[in-house]
Amino acid sequence: MYIRKILFFICLFLVASSSVKSQDETKSFMKIGMTNFSFGFGTEFPIGDLKDRFSDNLKFTLGAERITKTNWIFGLEFSYMFGDTVKEDVLAPLRISNGEVLGSDHAYADVFTRERGAFFGVNIGKLIPFNKKSRSGLRVTGAFGLLAHYVRIQDDARSLPQIEGDYLKGYDRLTRGFALREFIGYQHVTESKRVNFYIGLEFTQGFTTAIREVNFDSGLPTNKESRFDGLIGLKAAWILPFFNDYVDEEVFY
Repeated sequence: MYIRKILFFICLFLVASSSVKSQDETKSFMKIGMTNFSFGFGTEFPIGDLKDRFSDNLKFTLGAERITKTNWIFGLEFSYMFGDTVKEDVLAPLRISNGEVLGSDHAYADVFTRERGAFFGVNIGKLIPFNKKSRSGLRVTGAFGLLAHYVRIQDDARSLPQIEGDYLKGYDRLTRGFALREFIGYQHVTESKRVNFYIGLEFTQGFTTAIREVNFDSGLPTNKESRFDGLIGLKAAWILPFFNDYVDEEVFY
């Protein structure tokens, strides 16, 4: 009889302690800073001057950030852009009447043009939780940094000496400059660290200029006027969080 009572009170104490601990952990989770690493993927549609050169593109993203106890966001981000459609035919002077390009072996060259680009910047923003017991909610950030893009010419057989080495620089349309980027979307963060992500819309405004001095396909100097290279995209990223400020408060008697 006494053993049953003792076991009953022990079980009751363990359940109560577990409940109190869970509440304390949740309360602590709401008041900690987080260091996050993110790996993302997205798609973008060009606007402005960029629309005349490229079509839509895909991108991979990497990020590292700090979310403070008051949900302010400070971080770094990098994205690598790639696409298959180049609207400017930089190889036009090398093409024959049927549109093909002859290689040095007098056979048709398997040469392709691709879009490549990158953005690197510093961001700052705010996470606005949907309620006081959650670290998930509206994510709004703004970034500033460097945007660059160019035309990648792919000649696997290396049959075109006209585009090898330094000659390639006369065709790649390398462009770069200062850029702004904004993101708005939903961020989900759980205390268990199992499911953490964000998804939303991203907007980029690049104020760029051509880097090369001469375009070999036209034989003319490059246009050094300022360009507006804009992007509108959808981005999703998986978050790897580190709750390094977390302290599991336990009381011992």
